Amino acid sequence: MKKIYFPDIDLENVKGVLIDLDDTLYPFDKPERKALEKTYRKYKKVLNVPFKQFLEEYHAEWDVSFSKLGNVPSAHHRYMIFLHILEKKKVPQAFLWASDMHNTFFRTAFHYMKPDKKALLFLKECRVRKIPVCIVTDLFAMIQIQKLRALKMLPYIDFIVSNDEVGADKPHPSVFETALEKMGLAREDVIMVGDQPVKDIDGAAALNIKTYRVSGIK
Repeated sequence: MKKIYFPDIDLENVKGVLIDLDDTLYPFDKPERKALEKTYRKYKKVLNVPFKQFLEEYHAEWDVSFSKLGNVPSAHHRYMIFLHILEKKKVPQAFLWASDMHNTFFRTAFHYMKPDKKALLFLKECRVRKIPVCIVTDLFAMIQIQKLRALKMLPYIDFIVSNDEVGADKPHPSVFETALEKMGLAREDVIMVGDQPVKDIDGAAALNIKTYRVSGIK
């Protein structure tokens, strides 16, 4: 599917918008990089290894988590990622360090999150047109709500469907079906907007929901 940008999305006759959050409404790369740098300072207090090694262990544990658990909510939990790294290193009271690292990661990430300007204009246009907007996301609702607050986008969001509510990640149909149920709309009345070709686009298209794959956010 051809990628488009927010001004190209046609809202005519649309009664509801389903939309992804991360890397759709804002770019996640910089917040994640800054968050990992700050988290590393905590990690270095118990395990004095180079930053490069910390990143390798972090990404490797993500792979292990999804390999073991599949696309389920707990596989995304950064507390668990940090916990498993520390436990493998035999760090005493690893759960306390992991909790501190988890909190540091998100506190830092929230600070560096900036909305994509065109995405924000799109949400504002939905509000002007009285089109309800539902976030559909593979991450925990409480974390995503804090992200929306940091991005100053909460006033434009009407519903959230998260993987911890549904018990599955996109492209599982229950994610999109739950969103439709909350909005009280039929699939032909809504559109799905996201950046991921499989999770966002193929998942919604499988239910005959019109899709838009966005790119170029900054």
